[in-house]
Amino acid sequence: MTHENKSSGILSIIKALFDEPLPKGVGWAHTFGSVLLALIAVQLLTGILLSFYYSPNADAAYESVKYIEEQVLFGSLIRGVHYFAASAMVIMIFLHIARTFFSGAYKPPRQWTWVAGVGLLLLVLGFAFTGYLLPWDMKAYFATKVGINIGGIAPIFGEQAVKILKGGSEMSTITLSRFFSLHVIVLPLTLLLLVGLHLFYIRQHGETPPGLRNDERPTYSSRFYPQQLFRDSLVVFLVVAMVLVLAAKFGAPLEAKADPNDTSYMPRPDWYFYSLFQLLKLFPGRLEIIGAIIIPGAFFTLLVLLPFFDKNPERRLSQRPVARSVGAAVLASVILLTAWGAWEGEQAQELIADEGKATVEGEVESIFVVDANAGRALYQQLKCGECHNMTSRGNNIPPGLEFAGNKYRPAWLLSYLRDPYRIRWQSKNERPVVRMPDFDLSEEEALNISAYLMALRKDVTFSQPEFDWAEADSDMVASGTELVFEYGCSGCHKIGNDGQNIAPELTHVGNKLLESYLYNLIKSPQRIIPETSMKNFQLDDVDVEDIVAYLRTLE
Repeated sequence: MTHENKSSGILSIIKALFDEPLPKGVGWAHTFGSVLLALIAVQLLTGILLSFYYSPNADAAYESVKYIEEQVLFGSLIRGVHYFAASAMVIMIFLHIARTFFSGAYKPPRQWTWVAGVGLLLLVLGFAFTGYLLPWDMKAYFATKVGINIGGIAPIFGEQAVKILKGGSEMSTITLSRFFSLHVIVLPLTLLLLVGLHLFYIRQHGETPPGLRNDERPTYSSRFYPQQLFRDSLVVFLVVAMVLVLAAKFGAPLEAKADPNDTSYMPRPDWYFYSLFQLLKLFPGRLEIIGAIIIPGAFFTLLVLLPFFDKNPERRLSQRPVARSVGAAVLASVILLTAWGAWEGEQAQELIADEGKATVEGEVESIFVVDANAGRALYQQLKCGECHNMTSRGNNIPPGLEFAGNKYRPAWLLSYLRDPYRIRWQSKNERPVVRMPDFDLSEEEALNISAYLMALRKDVTFSQPEFDWAEADSDMVASGTELVFEYGCSGCHKIGNDGQNIAPELTHVGNKLLESYLYNLIKSPQRIIPETSMKNFQLDDVDVEDIVAYLRTLE
């Protein structure tokens, strides 16, 4: 093909696009798709520019982002545009999906156009989630950790998905590099494929005639050029200009570098995940799978299948009462949950600064801000001290709580208070007669008691090893496994189906006890719990760190 033929072919395509006839009623509400396409182009361009300087390594990621912000020409603006354009993309695709639903434009023969659009919605949310971790600041680390753990609730594939995303027992460079690969390679390629498919179906079937049944012949009152091109261009200009202004004025946020050992940090997701995040609050404890997996999964499944079971040829909203009611209910629910999440986030920020308040970290339900003073009053009211006020000595059951804040993981403690169970053995294969009562605590009561117990600390007793547990690798875990076997720990402790029920069970100890507590207890058991029957094997620091690295994987 000659150069002239190629040029004429391209001009013919452009002319055909400009001359496309539009049904009567197509107007400003049909600009969302063009805006979304423009924002995708902005994201691809700014993402490429940022990738020139970004390093997907846990030791250098944060510093590379700081370098972009402070040293790269227009780096702060480019990163700000990338950040605010992401929010704009979420808004536009929701508006686009909503307009398509309420106008009945998903009905045959445009069902595959709709399916591709739902796929784009999922991809946009996927971009938001995978891009979250890349700055490797406090919010990125903890919010992503919560998100990954939520995914682990899913049956069958949940645990495997968590392992694949993390690449190990904890979030590390492997996790970061996998999220980076998903964000800049896998998702963009999938996005381009789906955008192409979506545009192909739009070109094949044309714009949906607003307000007409499927079996009614449309009236074409205008062409894409100049009226609709003007509308699209104006809205695209305004949205991109707004993104630029926000980026220049506020920039993209960047908090302190991620510190996995800082349990006082209170992560909150970005606004577009508030509705999903708040669903977890409505279904606590054993019901969390409903809010985390079942409802979102059912929602997106129904979105995909919608055009295949809605056979009604009517598109007019006034003649579709069920669609009108359901659509309005879903829209209102998303808005209310998002507003609730925003309000709760502001309240949490205010409360955390108040005297007498404490934070409790939940692996799935994130961070709760609660009143430790109210927790102490309830602890006294329920007479918990009659069993737990003793000092930890020997094999006393139940244990003392004088250093509960140094010992227990807040998420486990919160869960246990809501649903207590037998966890100690009187002797080999014999449960103690006395067990923790179920006080049927509300979530607020359990949170307050947890906050009070987390304040019971003896920091001077628990030395902190100069080691970042997030950096524990597979070699340390393997070494720790061998040491546990070598020193015969299973002679007293049960781990899974192996070992004896003499000392506390270790099957899920990684979810229960803090690393610093395990380290100090193994290093010097008599110093932590006088008269304990646990042997002191005189282990060096490296061996103790390896054993703890193994124990923390027992989740």
